[in-house]
Amino acid sequence: MKILGFIPARTGSKGIKNKNFVKFNGKPLILSTINFSQKLKLVTPFVSTNSSKILNYTKKNSIKFNYMRPPQLSSDKSNIIDAVFHALDWFKKKRIYFDAVMLLQPTSPIRKKTEINQAIDFFVKKNVDSLASISVMKEHPFECLKLRGNKWSYLEKNTKEKYGRQSYKDFFYFIDGSFYLSKVNFLKKYKKFVIENKTKLFKISQYPGIDIDNPIDLKIAELFRK
Repeated sequence: MKILGFIPARTGSKGIKNKNFVKFNGKPLILSTINFSQKLKLVTPFVSTNSSKILNYTKKNSIKFNYMRPPQLSSDKSNIIDAVFHALDWFKKKRIYFDAVMLLQPTSPIRKKTEINQAIDFFVKKNVDSLASISVMKEHPFECLKLRGNKWSYLEKNTKEKYGRQSYKDFFYFIDGSFYLSKVNFLKKYKKFVIENKTKLFKISQYPGIDIDNPIDLKIAELFRK
């Protein structure tokens, strides 16, 4: 099994300027994910970027591929799956082939090597087509609202009229973005990493789920850094 460790790192972030080089736990976000990917089983680390600055930086940190993502796949509206397919085609021309792709976003830097390697083992041994990490939800859906204009509804209705948290017997999770892992054939068929009831879920201990998109997220992530 050969897995492409796909690390997206385009320029143009609006929430945090030059986000990939923002320091987290003493390292730029992009470096934290590069170093992490280099510790994973069966994974070939790879950075997909439209920036010569990021490309040169990754080369200095043991990413050997001289790849640049084209501008048409690097805007805010670009779909990450298209960038993945472009990278796979780039490797194909070099006669390098992968069985699966693991998406590792620099904005989710709090991960445990042992857990992600366990996920890879599960993926391989169980012959899974698609796998995504999940974490326990901080807020219960009974307390979450869906708002449309002036109308709202509960995300999940409590039919038993019990309101104490101790009465919540169901366990609710969310896809936290720590990793997405799918076979290439699955990606070609569905054009997504996650498909309902087809993607298997892998519970991880990260809490809360961290996705750094603005300065406040960065401060919160620093509090929970491992």
